[in-house]
Amino acid sequence: MRGHVPPRADLRRAVTMPRPAPGAKRRSSQALAPAGHCRYADADLIKGARAMSSPTASVVCAGLATVDMLMHVPDPIIAGAKHRARDSAITTGGSAANAAAAVARLGGHALIAAVIGDDMFGDLLRADVAAMGADEALLQVRPGLPTPRSAVLIDAAGERTIVNHRAADLHRGGLLLADPFPYRAALCDTRWPEGAADLMRAARAAGVPAVIDAEAPVRHAETALRLATHVAFSEQGLEDFAGGVDAAALARAQAELGVWVCVTRGGAPVLVHDGAAVSEIATFPITPVDTLGAGDVWHGAFALALAEGRAEREAVRRANAAAALKAAAHGGRRAIPDLPTLEAFLAQHPI
Repeated sequence: MRGHVPPRADLRRAVTMPRPAPGAKRRSSQALAPAGHCRYADADLIKGARAMSSPTASVVCAGLATVDMLMHVPDPIIAGAKHRARDSAITTGGSAANAAAAVARLGGHALIAAVIGDDMFGDLLRADVAAMGADEALLQVRPGLPTPRSAVLIDAAGERTIVNHRAADLHRGGLLLADPFPYRAALCDTRWPEGAADLMRAARAAGVPAVIDAEAPVRHAETALRLATHVAFSEQGLEDFAGGVDAAALARAQAELGVWVCVTRGGAPVLVHDGAAVSEIATFPITPVDTLGAGDVWHGAFALALAEGRAEREAVRRANAAAALKAAAHGGRRAIPDLPTLEAFLAQHPI
């Protein structure tokens, strides 16, 4: 059985916008759409849409993109004390960027839809998007505002503590999209509510999987949540939305949303509700080394598997394997498995 996408032809919406005047200067990335609007028919978007004519599964990954300062700290953090990191790095991250990297590494065509500032961190992020093989046609630049950035402390067990800063009005406005929606799946987080709603609406109208990474605060992006075809909660997200992290809470979430839902729980089995009953899908036992971005890799791998036409349970299994491989190795994005590595791992670990 292929991933089920409920028909919602009535959800399609298009807003015609004027083209730039002849000879006018423009950026390769797009200006922000007005709040609550999907904008269409921009030249860069048409270029991106034409790229989707290949048989490679295409996934739009929308939400947060950041520049991260990573510090590997072997000792417990003591407030007010100085600590020496055993290793450090500056890299790009955020749920949208990490998920797009996973899609690209696993053989899909990844498009990143995010809002960044017009600064040196934004330049770094755009260069990294190009290096990972993702498409920046949906990347938006907001002049005068800083690109989101995070300080990340990674302890000896591979667990991470993240402090993120992003400007309060960075994510005001909607998302520019081609019409008709030419991609095979859409994935968003809850950090850009208006962009997420535009993306979920367009994907749902096109009859392709519309996946939301439901991280707390979930109801902050409630419009997008109710347009999604697949809702993947974190434990914090499910607690925020349904008041618990167990099977009963997941059943309450499914009853309210009426679509396929799951909750990822680290190394514990993923709980899934397919509309009929709750079940478990086992994860893969590993020794975690660096869990930073592993959840984002899970979402990217899951959305790609649905875009390829795989059933939800197989998509979860592939996502579990991709996230396990990422968490079991050092190297940041370099630890995201490529497709041959994932296929070999799955062949060696039938479950």
